[in-house]
Order: sequence, then C-alpha cells, then structure tokens
Amino acid sequence: MVGQRPRAILGLAASRLRHDRTRTLLAILGVTLAVLSATLLGSLGLGVVETGQQKFDASDRDLWISGGPTRISPGTLGGFESGIVDAHELGDTLSQRETIKTAAPLLFQTVYVGSSPDSLDTVVAVGTTSDGGFTVTDGPGFGPDTAFYNNGAYNGTPSRQLVIGTQLQSQLNVTPSDQLYVGGTVTDARETTYNITGTTATFNQFLGTPTVSIPLAELQAMTGNAHADRASLITVDVTDDADVNAVAARLQSEYPQYTVRTNSEQLQAIVAERILVVAAGTVLVALAALAGIALTINLLALLVYQEQEVLAALRAVGISRSVVVALIATQGLCYGILGALTGVLATLPAAYALNYAARQLVGFEGLVQVTPRILAAGAAIAIIAGLSSALVAGWRAANVSPLAMLER
Repeated sequence: MVGQRPRAILGLAASRLRHDRTRTLLAILGVTLAVLSATLLGSLGLGVVETGQQKFDASDRDLWISGGPTRISPGTLGGFESGIVDAHELGDTLSQRETIKTAAPLLFQTVYVGSSPDSLDTVVAVGTTSDGGFTVTDGPGFGPDTAFYNNGAYNGTPSRQLVIGTQLQSQLNVTPSDQLYVGGTVTDARETTYNITGTTATFNQFLGTPTVSIPLAELQAMTGNAHADRASLITVDVTDDADVNAVAARLQSEYPQYTVRTNSEQLQAIVAERILVVAAGTVLVALAALAGIALTINLLALLVYQEQEVLAALRAVGISRSVVVALIATQGLCYGILGALTGVLATLPAAYALNYAARQLVGFEGLVQVTPRILAAGAAIAIIAGLSSALVAGWRAANVSPLAMLER
C-alpha cells in the first residue's frame, strides 16, 4: 500500500538510531554545537551593533568630533592621548552657530578614586564643562567649570564636586554628600577630596565601566591636559531644522585636522577598529558549521563501512538499492533535525547566561540578542549537515556490492 514503504524506512531508521546510542549522541552533539556557535555568535554580533546604536541614540548627540583614535599612553597622567586642543574655545565657537544647539567637549582619563586614602582604584573619569550633557539623579550635580577655568588661566577655585556613576556607587557603597579621594596620581588622590553631588548611569552605560564625572577644567589640571586645553571628543547637538549631514560636511571642511562623524559613522568606525574580532567570529561560525557537517558525514560513512555485510544482506534478500539508500539518508536527516531542535532550544538559555556574564563583567545589557532569523539560520546549518551526510552516506551505501560481501 502507498505509504507503507516510507513508514517502514522511518521505522528501520529509528531502530538503528536507538541501536547505537553513542554514535547517535555524538552526531547530534556535533550538529548541536555547530548550531549553537552560529546562533550565539550571530546574536552577539547583532547585539553589539544594536546596543551600540541604542547607546548613540540615547546620548542625544548628532555629531562626534575627534582628533583621531583615543590611544592608551603608558607612563602619562590619565593614561590616554587626547587629540583635540583648545577644547573650551572650540566648544564655545561651535555653540554660537545657528545650526548648533550645543557643543560639549569630553575628556576621558583614568584617575585614582577611593572612599579612603588607603583604598584607591583606577577609574575612568569623564570631564565635562557642566552636568548638562548627561542625566543626574539624587543630587544637584555640578555647574559650569568656568570658575576654575578662568578664561584659560586654570587658577580659579575648584568646585571639588563630582557625579558618581551608579556602577561605582554600588561598588564603593557611597551616597551623595559623601566624599571620595580623587587624583591623577596616588599621592594627589590621598590629599584631595571631592564631594559627591549626584549619581548618573549615563557614562557607565555608554562605556561599560565604572566612572566618575568631573568638571572638565579640573580633570584637565588633574591629568596634565590643561596646558593645551585637551579633550577626547566634542559632541554636537544640531538644531531641529538643521540637516545633520550638511552640518557635518561643513564642519569637516572648516576643521580638516579633526574627524567629524554622525552617529552611524561613529559606530561604523568603532566596529571597523575591531575588524579582527569580527573576522575571528565569522571564521569561528564557518568552522563550527563545517565541523558539524564533517562529523555527521564521517559518522554515517563509518556506519556504512562497518555495516556493509548487513546492507549487503538486505540487498540479497530482495530489498532494493533505493530503499537501502533511503534508510541511510533518513538517518542523516534525523541527525540534522534532532541537532537543529537541540541547538535552537539550547540557544535561549545559553544567550541568557552570556548576557548575565556580560552584565556582570562589562556592565552592558542585552549584548546577545536572539532573533527568529538567527534561529532559522542555525537550524538551516543543521539541516545542511543532515542533507550532506545523507547524500555522502547514501552514495556509499548504493555502492555496496552484495556478491562481493557474500564471497568473503
């Protein structure tokens, strides 16, 4: 009857899968690992891009002006090179344009911070001309740094106020109105205290590390950047009716020594600087898929080799070549389907675990973002592995000669 042969083939394939459980588990495990590596690495790549775009959008800035990449500079105060000079004057000049709402210089440097002079850790400090460029909670924050800046003399009265990042706040267990020891060197930090005048999640969300925010001029003086009035970036917010790309092009032509980027261009530049990581992830996905396919092909090829006598006997008792080939091919497809199901089901808990680890280690949320399209791609890899092994094993099974086996 119609349908009896497919049911018989499926029944025989199922019995063979149960017969050698070790072989079956190894094949399914190989395909599962291929699926997992593809889905998790793909989800990580998507999550990094999406998270980066979200961070840039949340920053409420349209343009980023830099003086080249921010490089580590060992043996210097602050530890980072800053490419923009005359930052205060440049920021004021840009802010006076009709197409620009605000232009805020930012300086990123490492400083020593602690709740006691004998317990200091290195923390990323963000220097800003005021707290208007980020969200402050639980306190008044700090005002413009003009008093200490004193038109470039850097000899005014320092405010000695800072806004602490929420991540560092929980680590040090401090609250607004407490004091922290802060300095560009250990000696200076032990002798200098700053009052906490608020908390913010802005910069540790953006940088993924514990931070403090300090008036720009004071951070410049603290880390040796006051002489040239250096900054790492100038963030620009254009007016609502202005064309962002047009403003960017005009600024680039007027300040060729700097690089002017939009949000999307800045994100692309960051990804491009890590092209080796992207390439390594792509290679790992490809190798994982090939390994899963190779394992299932090898296992089924060995199965055909080891059971040539059984296959020859099946042929000798009248079972056609097409049925034997279909039997072996069905096993390969079963490996692929079971591996796809296992891999897809394991992706979600694995992604949750990776997101938890990323949140604890670097402070970023949702770095691994699983989507139906990524799950479908992982399942497709498993099906390809099953089909490939089915084709190879089926071809080998078709070439088994009953007479040659029986003559042995």
